[in-house]
Amino acid sequence: MSSLVFLQVATPYTFRWNVLIPYLPAFARGLLVTFQVSIVAEIVGIVLGLVAALARLSRWGGLQLAAIGYIDFFRGVPLLATLVWFYYGVSLLFGINFTAFSAGVAGLGITYGAYLAEIFRAGIQAIPRGQNEAAHTLGLSSWQIMQHVILPQAVRIALPPIGNSFVSMLKDSSLIAVLAVTDLMRVGMIVASDTFRAFEAYTFVAVVYYFATVIVARGLSLVERRFAISR
Repeated sequence: MSSLVFLQVATPYTFRWNVLIPYLPAFARGLLVTFQVSIVAEIVGIVLGLVAALARLSRWGGLQLAAIGYIDFFRGVPLLATLVWFYYGVSLLFGINFTAFSAGVAGLGITYGAYLAEIFRAGIQAIPRGQNEAAHTLGLSSWQIMQHVILPQAVRIALPPIGNSFVSMLKDSSLIAVLAVTDLMRVGMIVASDTFRAFEAYTFVAVVYYFATVIVARGLSLVERRFAISR
């Protein structure tokens, strides 16, 4: 007895891009929030990363252990978990209420600070030891050597990976949408819910993220060439 196999051909999906037109101003505001969060978080990450790198290279064992613990912990914990913990956990445990924007900045900045710490550490250790010894013979203190000799060169070396970290942060900032921050991704989620056209909304968001990251990456490449820094 033969069996019949019936094939059901699905109707091809028809994109309706016109439903997004009324939401273009909201997408623009969301993109602005995305850049605001990313820029502030990158600054926080750079400051924390530099401090952690210096502590990691310190002669004081306590500072070294604290820096290693910070770096290992936040590099090992998923970013989404860190964001949720800052927004909800800090309030539950310590009674400190972060706004969604502040929690997003804190989570992104602290997490990326752990990665930037290793970038700065590598840049500092790339400076030949002879420069440190020569500066000591000139009578400079250890802090003066670090401030005027080592750090300027280390920052130049670290600039390309710092730029790459900002491009990555620009994309990872989409996770703050779970905290109800009205960034680009959150606006896409709202539009998808309002219009029932999720493919159009998320495709548009993806394209905007793509062009934003490409433009930022090209701009950072110009900065690197301006300082004659090769990748």
